[in-house]
Amino acid sequence: MNETDAKEAPKGSEGIRLGRVQAITAVLFVVLALLLLLTAYQAGRGYTHMEEATERYITAQQAAADMQAASDYLTAEARGFIATGDTARAERFFEEANVTQRRDRALEIIGEILDNPYAIAHLSAAKDSSDKLLEIECYAMRLAAESYGCAPAALPERLHKVDLEDADLHLTAEEQRDKALGMVFDEKYQGYKDSIGQSVSLSVEVLIDDTRAEQMNSSVQFLKAFRRESVLIVIMLLMSLLLVLSTVRLVTRPLQNYISHIRRDEKLPEEGASELRFLARTYNQVHAQNLRRREQLSYDATHDALTGVFNRGVFEKLRTRFDGQEKALLIVDIDRFKEINDRYGHDVGDRALCIVAALLQKSFRAEDYICRIGGDEFTVIMVHAGSSLRSLVEEKIRQINESLKTPKDGLPPISLSVGVAFGDRDNPSGDIFKDADTALYRTKSVRLGGCEFY
Repeated sequence: MNETDAKEAPKGSEGIRLGRVQAITAVLFVVLALLLLLTAYQAGRGYTHMEEATERYITAQQAAADMQAASDYLTAEARGFIATGDTARAERFFEEANVTQRRDRALEIIGEILDNPYAIAHLSAAKDSSDKLLEIECYAMRLAAESYGCAPAALPERLHKVDLEDADLHLTAEEQRDKALGMVFDEKYQGYKDSIGQSVSLSVEVLIDDTRAEQMNSSVQFLKAFRRESVLIVIMLLMSLLLVLSTVRLVTRPLQNYISHIRRDEKLPEEGASELRFLARTYNQVHAQNLRRREQLSYDATHDALTGVFNRGVFEKLRTRFDGQEKALLIVDIDRFKEINDRYGHDVGDRALCIVAALLQKSFRAEDYICRIGGDEFTVIMVHAGSSLRSLVEEKIRQINESLKTPKDGLPPISLSVGVAFGDRDNPSGDIFKDADTALYRTKSVRLGGCEFY
């Protein structure tokens, strides 16, 4: 394009920049996504807190139940020993009191998992009442042991150390048993039992109230986070719908019109996004230039206008000359080329094509044929090349990909996927292009930026 053409090209309306719309949309989506993540995190914390509160309540309630169960167990064993004189029941009584110690463990558990002084106070009161019962039970059991004439060695150590009052020592065996039974069934004893039950019940009530308050607070926080999350999702859906509609208006519909005008070999209308308007103006300028430069048709018939390498027409002619084994065909494809065009624009895509073509020409011999047969597809026809050059071809492709990782002039990183078929390959299908294309498909299936051989 010369300066006169550039001056004559109409500027037209700039329109809305698609890149700006995409940037704004991307920022909004990122912000909404972050807010959704934060909201989901808060909802998760609320749910976790609710679970933890419930778990603490279950553990604390079990501890309170253990306090009641241990006290009842001690009572049952004490009464059983007094009624029967079975020393095994006395052993079980003191095993619970001195070894298992469920009452002490219940207090420890409550103190570790809760920060509620009222629940701890009630359970401590139950423990105090139980300790008083323990004193009564020990004395009554010792009195019963005296009535049964149990030898001190047959009794638990703590029991035979209990000192009986002189008056009780002078009672008959039957009177001693009756008094012992009365001690564990009288109003004083039952009062302590009732006190234990009342204290445990009060402790459980406090636990229930405390847990219900925690669960309610966690539930409120969870519901708030869920509502915020629902609002954010609705906003994202609306934004997605708006993005689709704007894409149709700015891109899809103009592109459909461009296709219709191109098929009729007409100038493109400048409509849609700013980038498409620019492409339309550029296309119209190129279209006008081509009408005035018919003399370039001869060159264009054999070479790719963009990259300067041979075009598909030349490649199709060369394919008919694959009549020997000393040849090789490489099909080269630029990975994710559409993404490069969409993200950076067709100008960057064109520059990428040129760099790839230049690297292919530089890397292979002057007698080899470099052709561009599609938008982002190239072929290399190597002459006097057998399968013994496989490692050499692999190294050339590796070096090209290594160079394209850090291209110059502000281009994004690029990689090539390559399929190779040699004329002297094993089990050929009969069409070397088909076999090379099969190898290319395998390359893209295994890994992008690689090289596979048929």
